Order: sequence, then structure tokens, then C-alpha cells
Amino acid sequence: MNEKFINIKEMGKYIKHYRLQKALTQEKLADKTGLSLQYIGNIERGATTSSMETIIKICYALNITPNQLFIPASKFSKSALIQQISEMLEDSSENEIRHITKYIEFIQNSDLF
Repeated sequence: MNEKFINIKEMGKYIKHYRLQKALTQEKLADKTGLSLQYIGNIERGATTSSMETIIKICYALNITPNQLFIPASKFSKSALIQQISEMLEDSSENEIRHITKYIEFIQNSDLF
């Protein structure tokens, strides 16, 4: 039985997501990792597998953990989700954080979830 344990297409989507979140081009990520631009593109499209060493280089360049690539967002633990939210808020203005806080309060006080 030939089972794949890691969905490389999904992992590539996560790499692209975090790269864009950090406002990096594929070329800048390639420069930061020492990998070729073509290889970064192939990884993001899920067209190639990568060694753990390569994944670590990418994670280091994106300032993320390997878990953020390997574990689907829906399966993140509560503490990992809180960490992810915290990282997202770092670049937010005080006004944006106030709006986000009010939205969280609304959700907590509603019967939506």
C-alpha cells in the first residue's frame, strides 16, 4: 500500500500563504533560503517533495514552525491557534485590534457557534 503521510499540495499552499503574509516574493524567499526560484515555485504548487532540511530552511526564512505547514489549520490546538492570532495581530493598528476585539466579543456572546 502506497500511502502519503503529507499532502505536498496542501503544504505548498501553506508555504505560499505564509510567504504572502510576510510580503515576500518567491524570489526573496529563494534568496533567504538559498533555493532556486524554480524550486520554490515547484514546492508551492506541490509539484515536488522536499527534504526536512529544505522545509526547515523555508520555515526559518518565514519565521514559522514546521507544525504550521504539516498540521492543517482545522486541526491546530487551541494554543497554536492563539499563537497564530497573536502573530497576525502584531502588524495590526490599535484601531484594528479594537475592532477585532469587538468582533470576538460579539461571537462569544452570540449563539452562532
